[in-house]
Amino acid sequence: MGHWEGMRYYQDNERFVEIDDISAEIFSMWAGRILITAESKKWALAAAEAATGFATSIIMSPTEAAIERFLPPEKTPDSRLGVLIQIYNGTPKELRNQIMLRIGQCIMPCPTTAVYDAMSNAKKRLKIGRSLGLYGDGFQSEDEIGGRRIWRVPVMEGEFIVEDKFGAVMAVAGGTMLLMADSQKAGL
Repeated sequence: MGHWEGMRYYQDNERFVEIDDISAEIFSMWAGRILITAESKKWALAAAEAATGFATSIIMSPTEAAIERFLPPEKTPDSRLGVLIQIYNGTPKELRNQIMLRIGQCIMPCPTTAVYDAMSNAKKRLKIGRSLGLYGDGFQSEDEIGGRRIWRVPVMEGEFIVEDKFGAVMAVAGGTMLLMADSQKAGL
């Protein structure tokens, strides 16, 4: 563990990194947090990477999105490995559209995946699951897993599970950090 002292961050009491206290560009945006589970780490990560693609910045991209972290099976509603992702947009309507598109076009086609809300305490709720359930052409069904209202949607390899509503909160995104180093190896 390191510690802060002025504008230097010390690590191992020998090395330090200079921190220049300058400005960063950030934006007020709406945020959603989604949990993707699958039968293996490979498929959960493949779905998360697809869903967060083309989303490094709200400038010239339809949204900002990123992978947050993995969750162990004991911390997910269906006891499978999970990946948390975050998605940001300017309005709740734009956020809902991006969540719908990214779940429907990137996660649903990925084998064995399920999608759950990871912001259950948010007051603002976006209706997502029922709309995506329509992909089931009348064969979708409403159900419950661990107290969560979900939709079961038949897909080619079995079924896709999507929670009915997802939380949205006001947040900030778009932070920029400039890393300068003596060499590529030191920077990496």
